[in-house]
Amino acid sequence: MHGKQILFVLFFFTIVMGACRGRGAHGGGPSREGDTLEALKEAVQDSIRTLNVDFVRTAIRQGKALSRDSDDYYSFVLYASMLDFYTSEADSLLLNMQRISGYVSRHASTPFRESLRVKCLQAKGAYYAQFRLDLDSLTHYCREAARASEAQPDQRLRLLSYGNLADAYKQKGELDKSAAWYRHAIYLADSIGAAPDDYVPLYGGLAAVCTALGNFEQSRIWLDRNERLWPGMMVHEQFNYLVCRGNDYYYQERYAECLDVFLRLDTFLQHRPQMEWERHICHANLADVYLKLHRPAKADSLLPSCVAFFEREQAGMFLPYLRTLQMDLALQQGDRAQVERLIRDYPLPEGAKPEHVLPRLDFLERYYASQARYGEAYRYRHDYDRIYDSQRNDRVRMRLADMQMRYQRDTTVLSQKVYIGQQQQTLLRTYSYLAATGCGGVAVLALALSYRRRARLKEERMLHHIVELRMENVRNRITPHFIYNALNHELLAQQEGQPSRLHTLVNMLRQGQKLAAVFCTSLKEELDFVQLYVSIEGASLGGNFVYRVEVDEGIEPERVQLPSMLVQIFVENAIKHGLRKLPSEGPGAVQQKVLALRVAHVDGATCIEVRNNGLPPTMGSADDSTKTGLRVVAQTIQLLNERNRRSMSYSLAGCKDEAGRTGCCARLVIPDDYNFTI
Repeated sequence: MHGKQILFVLFFFTIVMGACRGRGAHGGGPSREGDTLEALKEAVQDSIRTLNVDFVRTAIRQGKALSRDSDDYYSFVLYASMLDFYTSEADSLLLNMQRISGYVSRHASTPFRESLRVKCLQAKGAYYAQFRLDLDSLTHYCREAARASEAQPDQRLRLLSYGNLADAYKQKGELDKSAAWYRHAIYLADSIGAAPDDYVPLYGGLAAVCTALGNFEQSRIWLDRNERLWPGMMVHEQFNYLVCRGNDYYYQERYAECLDVFLRLDTFLQHRPQMEWERHICHANLADVYLKLHRPAKADSLLPSCVAFFEREQAGMFLPYLRTLQMDLALQQGDRAQVERLIRDYPLPEGAKPEHVLPRLDFLERYYASQARYGEAYRYRHDYDRIYDSQRNDRVRMRLADMQMRYQRDTTVLSQKVYIGQQQQTLLRTYSYLAATGCGGVAVLALALSYRRRARLKEERMLHHIVELRMENVRNRITPHFIYNALNHELLAQQEGQPSRLHTLVNMLRQGQKLAAVFCTSLKEELDFVQLYVSIEGASLGGNFVYRVEVDEGIEPERVQLPSMLVQIFVENAIKHGLRKLPSEGPGAVQQKVLALRVAHVDGATCIEVRNNGLPPTMGSADDSTKTGLRVVAQTIQLLNERNRRSMSYSLAGCKDEAGRTGCCARLVIPDDYNFTI
């Protein structure tokens, strides 16, 4: 592509720190302290993804203080080195790596420590690439990490190592090897069912390689896949994606679309002031695109600050590229003297990279041609074509090598499919033989199963009938017990000269007989019956008796089902054994005898509570009538729970009211969608 400059891309080395695998990775059992450490490690990883630097530093210090052993401690040292990389603290990163290497070498090998060693090798490669620009060391450490990871059972660690090795080859310019390792990593990720965020650096890296090889059809496919993973990307991964997408448009000379992407990247970085290095890279790329679109005023607003920043950072590897942009800007502004000064003061340094040499030669050829100095223009064009042709030949060679490796891989996959097909045909013949020889056995088995099924259905019907008889027996025990108590209370009231409530009693007995005749009823009918019962029994408790019913909003009593007369049994016990024993006068007298019935919906179940401020009864001191009522409750619930996955339950225990007074609480819990069919 004639006249094309190379945009710079910040090297971002992916280290997904899975330093913590729980205590199971290096001994010990679960504990509260261990749970705190695991929560801290998860919080650190999530916060590193969002570059919440202050929190990460605090959490790392806290994690080191809480560490149960050296493995835990050096897990947080590894997190610290990861943060050092993201915040460009090279000296601290190098020190932490040395500490981890020393720890691993001094202690016996374990799976956890081997994984720590692999991640330390990856971090070393990242250090040499980011801060020393030593790509040979980068590939060396990445190869060592990949080789070490293949001896470990952790497939995700191996996936990470393959991706890092692919990225190292990409940085070194060996694009065919890089593409091969990226595809190898993607196939591994597919085979182990990797998480979506594991694919982010793989898709992005392979897209960048395809862009560099000029295979824009493939680069678009991988960039589109990467874009779908945007919500789960780390901040630096989002930065890398936008840079790669912009570069892809740039190399295709689609400068308007490239500009849109880099403007989006600039907006993205405005909300992240800590990413100063990345912001100036974005501005340099924007300046380049503005010059391509012949908008020098826009480029002039960005380029000087970029040059000043990289001079201050002593980033000499980027300055030749920026000086070329300054020359192009001066030419478009018509400042010939400035162009001559820049050419004289900033020649290309010895050993400059081809991606810096080509843009300079292209500019010099265009500049001298515009000044009618055709001899010099021809000389620079000749040098440009020589280097460009060499690079193009390398790209063609690497693209052919990539195609050959893909062909070999596809051929291997096809051979495996053919072999699998042959094995499937063999299995099919075996299955056919087995099916033919087993038909007789299947027929015999079918007859046996049919006979067994009929016997089981007969047994089910018999058991169902037995359950119905047991329930009928349980329900019939309620009515005589209840009628006896009700008549006894009315006779006692007449003997004490109290007004007769026979009409209410008749209605109550009629309603009680109706409820005793059915197995289940609605909560509304049960509450109506309890109201009749309390209106009779409450008169014998004195004028300070208070009865309250609370039904929470949203509960429809007519739609709630429950076994009939269970609530009445709780109410009867509350009055008889709780409130009736409270003295109305003298020591221990209370101002009010309170009976409260509350219906609430809690955790997918209807909860019915009957509370009183008397003393709770105990089975040891209760009389036969009390035992009969509670046995009815227990037997009814036991029979119904046999047919339900979630159990109905009841309890009878002491409690305290808001004023701190003791009392008794009977509680019945009925799960939603409870099946009352027996």
